[in-house]
Amino acid sequence: MRRFVGIVIIAFWLGYLSATCDLFELLAQIKPVIYIVCTIGCIYLSILIPLERIAVHEAEQRPKTSFRTSAQEHLKRRGSF
Repeated sequence: MRRFVGIVIIAFWLGYLSATCDLFELLAQIKPVIYIVCTIGCIYLSILIPLERIAVHEAEQRPKTSFRTSAQEHLKRRGSF
């Protein structure tokens, strides 16, 4: 859900920038800027996708949710609840 909200916010922000500053026309005129933005995007994706896969694999391999106890359970064990 967070990812969807972030994409929507970025889409509206880019729409606003393109309408007010003629952002896409400016980028079309300046080729090095296009190459830089594409390169940064490719580098970001090449780092993000493996990190996400590693995180999912580690979360499946070592679940920590079974070891957690709630505050209410701690209070019951101590006799304070």
